[in-house]
Amino acid sequence: MLRLERGITLPELAAKTGLSKGFLSQVERGMKAPSISSLLRISQVLGVTVGALFEPAAKPEPGHSLVRRHERQRYAREGSLYGYRYEALAFRKAIKRMEPFIVSPPVLTPRKFFTHEGDELLFVLSGRIEVSLNAERIVLSPGDCLYFDASIPHRSRSLGKKRSRAMVVVSSPNG
Repeated sequence: MLRLERGITLPELAAKTGLSKGFLSQVERGMKAPSISSLLRISQVLGVTVGALFEPAAKPEPGHSLVRRHERQRYAREGSLYGYRYEALAFRKAIKRMEPFIVSPPVLTPRKFFTHEGDELLFVLSGRIEVSLNAERIVLSPGDCLYFDASIPHRSRSLGKKRSRAMVVVSSPNG
């Protein structure tokens, strides 16, 4: 486990990320699916890219990251109704300025807004997604693209009964 390899205790990680010990423990055990914002905070404290959280044992490729569809690393518990589900798309590249994912937002509205450094791009692949940027609500359909400053408090949810899918790219502060 990356946290232990770096000699960081759960209370230290909680203090440095602003996330609760209980939440972090559940994330480590695969019981909670954190937001991209939380993943970015955790990766910053551990000194790794977000992709390393998905497959820390993967041998990084120096110039590129080829991930076939069947090789994608999924992050979330299948039964997670409130959490986000992710598929890491470039976890094999060790140093990068962007973190691309396939994201399936929850159907129910997350209670809290998220912020992180950098920019975020969301391109809807299937379903409809409602993105809240502060008080503004934006509904996106397949083919729609939203680019925003990720320091603006934001959250998203799938509209309808089924989860939607989007490609999300965030700029990486560790790149």
